[in-house]
Amino acid sequence: QKRCSSAWWPTRGRRIFFLGNYTFHSEEISTNLYFTTLNQRLGEQHSKISELQTQLATGKKAVTASMDSEAAMASLRMNSVIEDQNNYKSTLQNVDGQLRQEESLVSAMHKISDRIKELSIIGASDTYSAEDKKMISTEVAQYKLQLLAFANSKDENDNFFFSGSQKSTQPYSIAADGVVSYQGDETAIFVDIGANEKIQVNTIGDEVLGNVTRTAANGSTSKITAFTMLDDFVTALNSNDTGNITRAMAEAESFSEVLLKKQVELGMSQNSIANRVDIIDEKTLVYKDLLSNVADTDYSEAITKLSAQMLALEAAQSTFAKVSQLTLFDYI
Repeated sequence: QKRCSSAWWPTRGRRIFFLGNYTFHSEEISTNLYFTTLNQRLGEQHSKISELQTQLATGKKAVTASMDSEAAMASLRMNSVIEDQNNYKSTLQNVDGQLRQEESLVSAMHKISDRIKELSIIGASDTYSAEDKKMISTEVAQYKLQLLAFANSKDENDNFFFSGSQKSTQPYSIAADGVVSYQGDETAIFVDIGANEKIQVNTIGDEVLGNVTRTAANGSTSKITAFTMLDDFVTALNSNDTGNITRAMAEAESFSEVLLKKQVELGMSQNSIANRVDIIDEKTLVYKDLLSNVADTDYSEAITKLSAQMLALEAAQSTFAKVSQLTLFDYI
């Protein structure tokens, strides 16, 4: 049986162990290295397990950038793109809301023009007396005030709809003698909605309310405002002027056509916006899917990795327990 003895090395002061033909330095069989290495491995295992548990709990691959810098940067880029699309969509929806309000106002004006046509037909009939026509003129005068109220309408941001680009300027004012004049400008504002398509987002009041065609007795034509048409119609009714009452019928038809054209334009703009919003929604879904692939946890993969790491941790802990019990005499 081999015997173990020890001695001190004279010049270095290190403990020497002799085992048969083998010699060991005490520091060579120290367990400090084992403990240090195993502790490091255990720490790494715990860190990996903690990351996987965090991924499973949050549903995100990288809760912090340090966990997965590549996934974190990709997530930031995708989120930025999605935010831009949402902002663009919000802008289009705001424009669409304004166009819908304008369309409702133009529709209300259109109803007035239709009623003026009816009253002009009634007024031109010999069935009604001069007194009847004066009563009709009272109704016509009320429509002038309604039309003025619609023309001076504001949106929720206190901006006027029909003043062109002068949103803070009341488009129509009425003088003491009842004459209505336009105070807005003739500037059209367009918004690019993509695919080289632009839509007008403001309405120039004079194009809608100042574009009634008047035909003179000699056949020449000129443009008058809807307010002038109504004033002259009231005068014709009060004076029982059949010729000018009949003229009001044609002018009301002209006004109706202008309003109908504007309604169609507003409707087409709304359709364009709706199509663009649909495209944005589809693109956003694609971007969100890409973001999910980059940032969201693959639960199946994460659970598999977590199981593997747990087994590795158990093995490391078992090894640590065995090594911590070893002494020099286990080698003898």
